[in-house]
Amino acid sequence: MIHPASQANPLTVSSDPYVFYMSYARAPLTVARPKKDQSDMALEQFHAQLCSYIMQLTDHDGEESPGFLDVRMTVGVEWENILKKALATCRVFVPVYNSQYFTREWCGKEWDAFARRQQQHLRKRPCTGNAIVPVLWAGTQYLRDLPPVAAKVQYYHPDLGKDYLQSGLYGLRQAGRHVKHRSTVWALARTIVEVAQQTSLEPCDVELFRDLRNVFEEE
Repeated sequence: MIHPASQANPLTVSSDPYVFYMSYARAPLTVARPKKDQSDMALEQFHAQLCSYIMQLTDHDGEESPGFLDVRMTVGVEWENILKKALATCRVFVPVYNSQYFTREWCGKEWDAFARRQQQHLRKRPCTGNAIVPVLWAGTQYLRDLPPVAAKVQYYHPDLGKDYLQSGLYGLRQAGRHVKHRSTVWALARTIVEVAQQTSLEPCDVELFRDLRNVFEEE
């Protein structure tokens, strides 16, 4: 649970199950590689670090993770319901951009779910801002053309630096740029909490997510 912090001018968010929902594309499994890819493990470590920083920026009690991450290898009926519940209650949607993200059907459906929720919220409270905070996993040169729904969302902020734009978080990590990597994750954590505060996105009924579409395939 998250409650207002007592320090002066704190970054705080209201009491919600998840501050953010991390949407990402795993590296595909093959016969030669039946286990998690190194990049998948790095992403889980990034998620843990991001959650730790968000707990420092709020008075999160740590009883539950402040960020949702699907760590299962497949999406089944029961697990899909868990994902939809998290999408219906999280405050910020955090898509992790890599070369495969926009080719995955479920990633497109996750985006559709959160977009529906934002649209419903905006009908009641206009001008609350966009609650999508993309993360560059590799440099922008490795991204395919962004689909229209993603092209509308700002994925770069000047305070993250040019190295992040060129290499992405995973690129910084692999190059041994650990100080830059940590400072970038910290900046992303601050952005996520600030966006959660500014947008104050309301939860929705999961029925809103019936018949989700892969919006990455739409013109």
